[in-house]
Amino acid sequence: MKKFLQQTLASFFGSLAGLFFFFILSGGGLLIFILALLLSNNTPKIENQSALVFNLNSQINDYQSDASLSSLIGNNNDSLTLKEITSAINKAAKDDRINALYLDGSKGNIIAGYGTLTEIRKALEKFKASGKKIIAYNISQGEQDYFLTSIADEINLNPIGGMEINGFASSQLFFASALQKYGIGVQVIRVGKYKSAVEPFTLDNFSKESTIQTSELLEDLWESYVENITKNRPLKTGEINNIADNKGILQAQEAKDLKLVDQLRYEDEIINELKTITNSKDQDSFRQVTIQNYLLANPSTENNDKIAILYLEGQIVDGEGRIGEVGSTRFVAEIRRIRQDKNIKGIVVRVNSPGGSAVASELILRELQLTVKEKPLVISMGDVAASGGYWIATAGEKIFANNNTITGSIGVFNLLFNVENIAKNNGINNGVVKTNEFANLSNNFSQKTEAELAIYQQGVNKIYDLFLERVSKARNLPISKVADIAQGRVWSGKSAQKIGLVDEIGGLDTSIEYLNRKLELKNNFQIVSYPEVRNWQVELLNRLGNTQIENSLTDKEKLVKMMWELNTELDLTEILKNPHKIYTILPYKLNIK
Repeated sequence: MKKFLQQTLASFFGSLAGLFFFFILSGGGLLIFILALLLSNNTPKIENQSALVFNLNSQINDYQSDASLSSLIGNNNDSLTLKEITSAINKAAKDDRINALYLDGSKGNIIAGYGTLTEIRKALEKFKASGKKIIAYNISQGEQDYFLTSIADEINLNPIGGMEINGFASSQLFFASALQKYGIGVQVIRVGKYKSAVEPFTLDNFSKESTIQTSELLEDLWESYVENITKNRPLKTGEINNIADNKGILQAQEAKDLKLVDQLRYEDEIINELKTITNSKDQDSFRQVTIQNYLLANPSTENNDKIAILYLEGQIVDGEGRIGEVGSTRFVAEIRRIRQDKNIKGIVVRVNSPGGSAVASELILRELQLTVKEKPLVISMGDVAASGGYWIATAGEKIFANNNTITGSIGVFNLLFNVENIAKNNGINNGVVKTNEFANLSNNFSQKTEAELAIYQQGVNKIYDLFLERVSKARNLPISKVADIAQGRVWSGKSAQKIGLVDEIGGLDTSIEYLNRKLELKNNFQIVSYPEVRNWQVELLNRLGNTQIENSLTDKEKLVKMMWELNTELDLTEILKNPHKIYTILPYKLNIK
């Protein structure tokens, strides 16, 4: 009850602050504020014979992320955490008041990684095993939607809709020619022939090594995808591949004829069926409860014994970090809080990160290593736990991952940009007076000499050797074996288990259950989540303190800025500002479609 009151008060004061903010801007809104205040007192109630409704268009995160200013305007999607979704579905499977589960795709398609979707699917499997019906409806279906809805007892598609089954592909932008055109020089220092994070700036297409690892990874993920969707459908692997090779996009009737879906129906027809299932024939709609309201009506009970989940989601950076980043300073403080809390008996570190700063990763790892001496700690990998994310994962006594988790990428690089040519082309010359040979080392207006590059290479080699050492010790593997499977190469969770980088295939719930057994808690514990959520008010103050005027940029300057700032997961402005400039990060953003 205490947690429920905390959530209610937090929600109320958050709404109050947001409404007050808009009231100030608009000069009105008092009536809206009063109505919101009155409505906030309505506690959700669950009627007998209800259906649990999962809006597939929900925004799904690993944890309830920091509230940004943008979340206050223009984003009306339901926001749910993975744990909230799986907890609600698992509870509903045992709840006599819940008759069915409705996977509602009427508002749009699902957007989530396949690691996340795998964990939701496992919860759906348990719900289905309870004997309760799952009804799915989509206007149109993408491959991610079908990954979930293929488990349903009844898959419905709008008659005017369509369906995508065309396999997986990953595309990447390459800027080498553009950078050369604009006179921007690039010098690379790296270790690992598969560490291809630098390739977008040095090549105009995938390298041979990058092509090989990406192809094999996609094959692994596609194999897992097909294996899952054929479990509950009268389809074989060869039939799915035939559709992907020869059709790609299917009209609704084609999807039905090929037995991918069961019925072509409109939403009102689905609602009528759900009215029958929930015995709501005399009502305008069926008895229903959303996942959010279901959880509010079933708050978690307080318990002295706690298991903490520390969510590391986003790029790993030095310092405090911005919203959506894993800042070393902030997370070191959070880990210390967890370690000092005597009621926390065990820890799950949920890693969903492509990596980032090697130094920041090491600082976080060090704090986790200190914590392991006092409390059991395991790693749960999300959609991606690679490079710096894997560096941190070496702290766990066990590592859990899904078959389609993207992990590995054990490699290091340094990327040096210089604007020597573009400066000269515009009449700008850089004069230097120095006291010592390497005093000009950090000058971005000149290309680095061989001697200067050797200094950077030495630093990269040292970090790479340390990375191998961390993995070797944590995974009880010879250094030579780690070196063979490293080289910056990415692996699926399934392949990573085979080569010793992962212990068990399983999601967040599996890792929690492991600690439950190890600590002999007998399911009598409370889950607590870290880090502490920051709000939009903090972001507003940060934004006001760091305002940048960009209207004076020319078109060419804006193009260069766009390439530098919007490339994949790597923010080049942050590389130039970072004092260490050594990164261990996923080769590129795997935009799998």
